[in-house]
Amino acid sequence: MREKSSLTSLFNLSSATLATKALGYARDALLVAVFGGGALTDTYYAAFRILNLFRRTVGEGAVNAGFIPALEKEKAASGDNGARFFSAAWTLIFFLSLALAALGILFREELVKTISYGFTSRPEQFALAASVTALLMPHLVFVNASALFQAALNAAGKFFLPALAPAAFSLVIIGYLFFIRSPFAQPLSPAVMIMGLAAAATASGLIQAATLLPLLKKAGYGLKFSNPFRTPAAWRAMVFTAPAAAVMAQDQISLFINTMYASFLEPGSITAIYNAARLIQFPISLFAAAAAAISLPELSRNSAVNRMEDFGLALSASFKTTALIIIPATLGLMVLSLPVSRALFEHGRFTYDASVLTAGVLFYLALGLPGYGVNKLAAAACYGAGDVRTPVKIVLVQTALNAALCFVLMRPMGARGLALATALSSLAAAAMYMRALKSRGVFSPGPAAFYCKTIASAVVMAAFCLSVKYLLNGFHPALTVALAVPGGIALYFGGLKALGLEERKLITGGRF
Repeated sequence: MREKSSLTSLFNLSSATLATKALGYARDALLVAVFGGGALTDTYYAAFRILNLFRRTVGEGAVNAGFIPALEKEKAASGDNGARFFSAAWTLIFFLSLALAALGILFREELVKTISYGFTSRPEQFALAASVTALLMPHLVFVNASALFQAALNAAGKFFLPALAPAAFSLVIIGYLFFIRSPFAQPLSPAVMIMGLAAAATASGLIQAATLLPLLKKAGYGLKFSNPFRTPAAWRAMVFTAPAAAVMAQDQISLFINTMYASFLEPGSITAIYNAARLIQFPISLFAAAAAAISLPELSRNSAVNRMEDFGLALSASFKTTALIIIPATLGLMVLSLPVSRALFEHGRFTYDASVLTAGVLFYLALGLPGYGVNKLAAAACYGAGDVRTPVKIVLVQTALNAALCFVLMRPMGARGLALATALSSLAAAAMYMRALKSRGVFSPGPAAFYCKTIASAVVMAAFCLSVKYLLNGFHPALTVALAVPGGIALYFGGLKALGLEERKLITGGRF
């Protein structure tokens, strides 16, 4: 019964994430079609990377890593304890986010220098990036509040609407982009249009938070401020989440480092890294991050009552579910990197050369997909078990390795070298996580036969996709993607069935 409930939750969360990601890709494709893939979009994405780092560390990363385990313990004591804890956490998150947003506005130029020092040689681009950063900072308050609401709702077993709420961001941006393509916006300069884009992004955060309020109230949580000093559990959770924040936001930290280096490269490099990372995040968000979000409350409950056997079983199922998607996604994105990039982004002002650059970055980032998936689940497992030190140590090594590899690979490979550095450092971190989990005696990756059958089916799928790519060379890339992706998926699951891999039902729900 627990497995069926987990599968239902995973399906609901993945369905909402799929809808959100689809809208996100439509948003990104329209954005580069309107503004192109050059210096102007580099400016916006560099500023947005600053916001994303704050959001993932202070909001989504910290809340998901520390809030859910602490909330589960308080709820186990009594419902009133859970409500008081939420009120104290809400007060902390809100005012901390407000302070950070204000500091971000005040020190906007210093932030731009930190992430995009290469812009300092281009004063107009630097000034625009600073203005966009200031306009984006209030968004931090809203999305961090939304992250807290989502964590509380996830702990209450609500996954669909919290995962769907971020779609407000894409819908507002898409609406804005259609507006500036209308005759009403024609007198506006490109710089003003980019600043308007930042303002629209901030407004979308308020809509996202407001969407979750009715469901939050129904779950028994209100937005009443309380004195957090009177709730020691809230402070303990914040102390716990301080190191956890950086761990859960490691992907953003890696991209932050990439953006710093890319600001010295040819125009369009930052945009290429952003777009390629968005594509990589699709399978991660759809399955690895979703599985981590689903399993974290259960892992926390099992750890709280010392049911370590159940802890290990839940973790093993999450890893297998993720592997069934991440392995074929890795090969598929590598094989179809150029057709996918062209089909999604090569419209309007986004040129073929920009597609080639994006595809090269995507190819090397895809190498690290297994590492990204393992890291998401392993970090959640560590925090579910109350282990703070192991993830922090691994992330420190990963970050140092990524920065060093970027320095070595940037000159000979450009933006592609930055992507390869991120992939290699993520795979190294995954190896360290697996070793740490196995040493705790609560996790086994499973029999080798499972992975051999999965890889074999994925290789057949990749060979099919490669054949379609070469047979349709010269046709529109959208046709290649339209034929290769569904055909490859059918072959992959057909291969799993032919090889008798019963774990495929973790994805299909037993229907195939």
